[in-house]
Amino acid sequence: MVSELKVCSWEVWRRAAFAAVSLCVMNLSSHLQTIATQGGSGADEGVRTEGAGAPGTKRFVSQEDAVRMVRIGGHDAINSYGGTLTRDFAYFSPDGKQFAVILKRGDLETNANEYSLVVFEADKVFHNAKPRTVVRMSSSSNREGINDVVWLSDNDTMLFLGQRPGEDTQLYSVSCRSGGVRKLTNHPTNLIAFSSDVVGERIVYAAEKPRFPVVNAKSLREGITITNEAMSEILGGSVLDEERELVSFDSKSGASRRLALGADLHGEVWGDIVDFSLSPDGWWLAVKTNLTEVPADWWQYREPLLKRFLRRELPPGSLSWIFRYALIETKTGRSRVLLDSPVSYSGSEVAWSPDGRSVVLTGVSLPIHDPQLSPELRGSPAVVEVALGDLSYRMVTSEDLRYLWWNGEKNVVAFEKRQSGSEEKPRERQCFRKEGEQWVADGSPAGEQPSLRVTEEEDLNAPPKIVVFDPSTRQKATVLDLNPQFGELEFGKVQEIRFFGAGHGEVRAGLYFPPDYASGRKYPLVVQTHGFDAHGFWIDGPFTTAFAAEALAARGMLVLQVPDRHDESTETPNEAPGMMETIENAIAYVDGLGILDRERIGIVGFSRTGLYVFYMLTHSKIHFRAAVVADGSDGGYSQYLQFLDAHPYTASDSESINGGLPFGSGLLYWLRRSPEFLLDTVDTPLMIQAASHESLSMLWADFKGLRRLGKPVELIYLPTGTHILQKPWDRMVSGQGTVDWCAFWLKGEEDGRLEKVGKYARWRRMRDSQTASQSRLE
Repeated sequence: MVSELKVCSWEVWRRAAFAAVSLCVMNLSSHLQTIATQGGSGADEGVRTEGAGAPGTKRFVSQEDAVRMVRIGGHDAINSYGGTLTRDFAYFSPDGKQFAVILKRGDLETNANEYSLVVFEADKVFHNAKPRTVVRMSSSSNREGINDVVWLSDNDTMLFLGQRPGEDTQLYSVSCRSGGVRKLTNHPTNLIAFSSDVVGERIVYAAEKPRFPVVNAKSLREGITITNEAMSEILGGSVLDEERELVSFDSKSGASRRLALGADLHGEVWGDIVDFSLSPDGWWLAVKTNLTEVPADWWQYREPLLKRFLRRELPPGSLSWIFRYALIETKTGRSRVLLDSPVSYSGSEVAWSPDGRSVVLTGVSLPIHDPQLSPELRGSPAVVEVALGDLSYRMVTSEDLRYLWWNGEKNVVAFEKRQSGSEEKPRERQCFRKEGEQWVADGSPAGEQPSLRVTEEEDLNAPPKIVVFDPSTRQKATVLDLNPQFGELEFGKVQEIRFFGAGHGEVRAGLYFPPDYASGRKYPLVVQTHGFDAHGFWIDGPFTTAFAAEALAARGMLVLQVPDRHDESTETPNEAPGMMETIENAIAYVDGLGILDRERIGIVGFSRTGLYVFYMLTHSKIHFRAAVVADGSDGGYSQYLQFLDAHPYTASDSESINGGLPFGSGLLYWLRRSPEFLLDTVDTPLMIQAASHESLSMLWADFKGLRRLGKPVELIYLPTGTHILQKPWDRMVSGQGTVDWCAFWLKGEEDGRLEKVGKYARWRRMRDSQTASQSRLE
């Protein structure tokens, strides 16, 4: 979280900002000239064709290249920036002699994502040895084809979650030596996550609950009494309960039993990002639960994000998004609170002791009434060991550290400093040794486990490669160039820029230039929201929905990748105005470079940043000529009513950003902020993308309101999509839709392909209608 900075007077800040911008302009001038000499001087007018150029020259990037890009898969890769993992993606065998990596790429011909599990031999990585592909799977759904790999103690067998076309996600095993793949489970629904003992005999997995059909014999006779169901699900024909079932599975006998969380735990395992860990002997399960009832004395903790969550006024029994660890005995099913304290939002790991008697938790606070809990510790997480017998605990260290490995022979645990976001500084490693009942710092390394480090290297202009490093010999080598085909492409150059945002703090963003950028010319600009990684190669943007940075640059547009606002204004009425100020300052910075055509500016929002786009279209001093909102929140009245019972936490967020309840006098606040009450002020052509029936209903009011007012608006519905789009065809519709929409409204360009004739005829009618309306007003 970014702490609030002191606010100086407007005049002092204006002068400081002007000086900083002037300095940055001078620093960038040489870089811009370099880009100009590299890029050529193509004309900006007329239709630009992606890939145009003389025979033998590199072609420009297209959205198809983004879909076909090979990325690193694995746990939570779908939700990660850029749709790829950049750390913790190598799965090492217990003896450290092999490691596996998951790779994925989109196949536009089959509309599937192709996954492969490749294995490297550690002692050959510095000798140009190629990896072996041990499993290939193709996913035609929105789920991973291969995910969550675990090695067993035989150093040959790996367990993983896999999906084949037309099937649910199930648990599989593969032998590295023979290549034999075996399906272990046949659960009637998708498996979400799993954890195994060291030999793969006892396994616990989390699975979806079956959908409940709306129309059945009972409802046909008696009707349906609506309580907290989402309207979109009722109309869609089935209701989904996103609480997950925990199942203990014996791989030898095939027997399984459900593990239930006791009611006294006041928590659930919910959604797709679930965290639990089975002990090496399979007797204990540590699981992170989303609390439905938060202890009253937790208000005494000082962690800012926790306090923000605690301030929410939620109906009894609602998910709080405040977490606590529970412990389940797999043989008896008994469940208890493992440590009665909150889990940090910056990260947490579970580490089992080699003797099976205790578990170490990182990213947790001490219980609130612990005498060791000083005022300083109430605001920061620590590392705590819990004994499994009586659940007594002791603090290992008061620092927020990330778990690495446990050396059983020396009883030494290794950690490293936890980093946030895209920070990639060299991380200091710390070791602790247990002496009796106490933990002491151990200054001598206990030996790397594994000795080989596997990392991913990329930067703003260099595509990702997998690299290995041996700390003992200092050897380093690239073992896999993920996308050698990129050598045939001419990418737009990306430059990190810095400017003052809201609150006068420095903001770092990325500026993409057209591949044929020419000095002295001014270009249209598209602002992409939702994050920036100064170390990341983002061909499309932070996520695979709507964003299309390099494809937009290839069509002769500047692209500005702006980070979100994450400070004390988040989830307050100042959040959207603050982000508007930051984006306006970012645009002013680009304008100060002398390369921006201010009459041709577009903006793209996704998910949370849809709120910022809607707010700017109705409040900003900048006139946007094109906008895209994909699967986005608008903080509006209609969305609020749809979330109110089914997702009360999200509904309370709308109350927070609008200043209260939208009833009585509180409605006045909403009338000034909720976009659907201000649609008459929108004069920007808007493309809305909805990737599910739920988001379709969420965005319906904005679409229909703009249509009624005769505003240029397009609604694209992807009926089998998901929030972060996965299917290749969905990604093409979304990303290419953004490119075509921005190129049309900002540059007057049309793609001449036959299948797009109807689309452009419709857009021309919108443009003609808008022009006629503006002429009448003049």
